[in-house]
Amino acid sequence: MKKLKRLAVYVSGFVALALLTAESANAALSTAIGTTLTGIQTDGLALVDLIWPVVGGIVGAFIMFKLFKRGASKI
Repeated sequence: MKKLKRLAVYVSGFVALALLTAESANAALSTAIGTTLTGIQTDGLALVDLIWPVVGGIVGAFIMFKLFKRGASKI
């Protein structure tokens, strides 16, 4: 029971420290960094939009190969 209370104190202290650090780090970010990160996020989302049709085509091709293999094995 004593160890559990001690662990709870450590965890709550760690969480409080993490929150304070995150808040001060967020306040220290310049607008240039925020703009750069927003640009990177936009580019990443654009790449994902380009990749999904390719992934869908590959999955569709594998499904068709599997169906063909099943049909060919019954002949």
